[in-house]
Amino acid sequence: MSLFKHRRLMATTALTVGLLTNQAFAQSASHTTEQQAVTEDAAAQLSLGKIVVSAGKDKVAIDTPQSVTVLDQEDIDNAQAGTVGDLLESVAGVDAAGGVSSLGQGLNIRGMGTALSESDSRVVFTIDGVTKFFEGYRMGSLFTDPELYKRVEVLRGPSSSTIYGTGALAGTVNFTTKDASDFLKGDDRFALRTKAGYVSNGDGTLASLMAAFRPTQNLDLLIMANSRSSEDYQDGNGNTVSPSQASGDSVLIKTRYYIGGDRQHSLWASAQKWRSDSFQMYDQQAAAFTSMVRRQTEDTNYVIGYDNSFVGNDWLDLKAQIAFDELATDQTDNEFSPGSLGYSSQYIYRTVQAKIENVSTFKTGPLDHFLTVGVQTYDQERRNPRYSLTGTVTHGATTHPEGDINRASLYVQDEILIGEKLTLIPGVRYDRSSLKPGAGTYVVGATGTPSDVDLDAWSPKLAVLYAVTSRINVFGSLSHTERLPILDEIYTRGSTQSISLNLEPEVSENKEIGASYVQRGLFASRDALNLKLTVYQNDITNLITRTTTTSSAYTNVGEARYAGAELEAEYAAGQFYTRAAYSTVNGYNKLTGIAFNTIPAEQLNLTAGWVLPSRNLSLGWRGEFAGRQNSYSATTGAVSSTTDAYDIHNLFLTWRPATGVLEGIDVRLNWDNIFDHYYKPHLSYLPAAGQTVRLTVGKTF
Repeated sequence: MSLFKHRRLMATTALTVGLLTNQAFAQSASHTTEQQAVTEDAAAQLSLGKIVVSAGKDKVAIDTPQSVTVLDQEDIDNAQAGTVGDLLESVAGVDAAGGVSSLGQGLNIRGMGTALSESDSRVVFTIDGVTKFFEGYRMGSLFTDPELYKRVEVLRGPSSSTIYGTGALAGTVNFTTKDASDFLKGDDRFALRTKAGYVSNGDGTLASLMAAFRPTQNLDLLIMANSRSSEDYQDGNGNTVSPSQASGDSVLIKTRYYIGGDRQHSLWASAQKWRSDSFQMYDQQAAAFTSMVRRQTEDTNYVIGYDNSFVGNDWLDLKAQIAFDELATDQTDNEFSPGSLGYSSQYIYRTVQAKIENVSTFKTGPLDHFLTVGVQTYDQERRNPRYSLTGTVTHGATTHPEGDINRASLYVQDEILIGEKLTLIPGVRYDRSSLKPGAGTYVVGATGTPSDVDLDAWSPKLAVLYAVTSRINVFGSLSHTERLPILDEIYTRGSTQSISLNLEPEVSENKEIGASYVQRGLFASRDALNLKLTVYQNDITNLITRTTTTSSAYTNVGEARYAGAELEAEYAAGQFYTRAAYSTVNGYNKLTGIAFNTIPAEQLNLTAGWVLPSRNLSLGWRGEFAGRQNSYSATTGAVSSTTDAYDIHNLFLTWRPATGVLEGIDVRLNWDNIFDHYYKPHLSYLPAAGQTVRLTVGKTF
C-alpha cells in the first residue's frame, strides 16, 4: 500500500498549517539573490536556498540540475547525531544500512550502496576532497564522527561522478571539516569552544573541546578533540538491543597560512584521527553471522593543500592537494570460524592520493564558461594478515584478498551559460585502474600468482537547466557512468569457485528530469515557497553480483533498473517554516523481474518549526513516515520477509540566551520517538531506539 494512502491526512495537515501562516520577512526580487538574502528567523531554515559548492559553479540548491542537499553547521549541530547515518536520515533518497554502532554503517542512495553481504563502492565519500574507500568484509564503509564537520553535501545520482570519482552510480557525499576561521571573528586571535552532550537511551555521552588560534594575521590554527560513547539502547518495546553500543574518539588539527593580504592564496594542512575499540557482531552488514568479535579501529588522515585563486586572472583558480590515509582494524576474540578466518586478524588500508584542479572563467562570444579541469591519482595497498591460535599467519582470505589498487583519472566539466535562461553542463571523466593481487591469492586448480587486471572507464554526461520564468526552472541530464571492479570482486574465490579475472565494468545509463518553483508573496507580501521535483531512471548493464551458480565467485549479469522520484518542498513566513522531503525508488533485475533487497521503503519526512528571536528560541516537530516494504528471494521472487510501515514523531528546541550569566551558551534538546514506538528501518537488521532525549550544551569563548 502506498505510503500516502495511510499518511495523507497528517502530511496535508502539517503542510497546510505552514501555508496558512501569514507572517512576513524581507526578500528581494532576484531568484538567486532571493535565496541568499534570507538570513534571519525562519527563512534561514530553507534548505533549497543554501549555497552548493560541489556541483560546479557555486549556486543555490534549487538552481542545480540534480538533487542536492546541503547540511551546514547549524543543521549538523541540531541533529545531535552520533553517526553519519543518523545525520543524513532526513535527506530524501538517502538511508543508513547495516548496523548501528560506529562501525557497521554504510549509506544507501536511491536503492544502491551497501550490499547485504559485503561493502560497496557505488557511493563515493570524500572528506576535504580526499576519497575514502574501505571494503572491509561485513564491517561497513565509513568511520568518522559528525562532530568534526561544518558542512555535508549530498549529490544524488551519477552526474556527480564526473568530478568526484569513478563509479558513483548512486551519488556522492562530500564532508568538509571545521576551520579556525569559522570561530575567529574580526580581530580575534583566540577562540575556545566547549561542548557536552547526553543521550538518555543508552546512557550516551559526548565531550568536545575546540581551540582556534591566529598567532599572526596570516596564520590560522585549529585543534579539536571529541570523545563519544554509549551503551546498548532499548527499542520501543523496552527490550535491550545488543550489540548496539557505540564509541569513538577523534582529533582534528588544521592550519592554514595565507600568502599575501587578500586571503585568496594559501597553503593548508590537516591531520585527523578517529579511534574506536568495542565488541560487536561479526557481521555488521546483514547480521547473517551473529558471533561476537572485538574490533579496534584507527582511521588516520594527513592532507597538505594549496589554494590560489589568482586574483585578477580569470583563467586560473587552482587547488592542489596530496593526502595519506591509513585505516587499520585489529580484530581479535573472533568467535566466528576462527580456524579459517583467524582468531585474530588485521585489516590495513594505506592510501596515497593526489589531486590538481583548476577552474577557468571566460567568454566565447555570447557564452559564459565555468570550466573545471582536474587530474587525480589514487594508490591503495590492502593487507589482511590472519593469525591462528598457534601463531600461524595466513595472508588474506577467500572473501577478502590482499592486493593493490592504482588509479589515474582525468576529468573535464564546462558549465556554459547561454544568456540569462539556459545553462548547459557537459562533462567527461576518464579512469585507468590497475588491480594487483597480494599474497595468498591464487586461481583454483592452477599454480602461480594470478595476473594483474587493467581496466579503464569513460563517464560522459550532459545536464541542462532552463529558466522558463523567474520562478520556474526545468532541468534534465543524461549520464553514462562506468564503475570499475574492485579487489573483492576480481580476486575473491570460493571453495570450488575461481577468481573473476574477466569481469567487465558496470555501465549506468541514467536519465533525470525535474522542475523547481520559487514563489515570493504567495499568501503574504514576503513569504516564500520552494519546490523541487526530480524523477530518474538508472539502467545498469553488466551488474556485478556474487554468485554460487557459476565457476567464478563474481559475475556480470544482464540488466538492472532503478527508477524513482524525490520531492522537496518548503515554506517560510516570518517566524514559521515547514519542510517536506519525499522519496520513492523501485529497483529490480530486468531479466527476472525480481526486486533487489537494497531498496528502501517509500519515505516522507516532515518538519514544522518556529523561530522566536525575541526569546532567542527555536522549536518544532519532525515526523518520519515509512511505508511497508518486502524482501524477496533472489531466485524465486517469493517474499522472504516484510518490514512494517511506521510513523515516528520527534520534538526539538534550541535556546541561545543573549544576556545574563548564560550569554553565549547554546542549548539543544531533541525528544526523539516521543510515543516510544517500536519500528525497524527496512535496511537495518536491528530495531531502532525507543523514546530518546538528546541534550547538548555548548559555549564559544
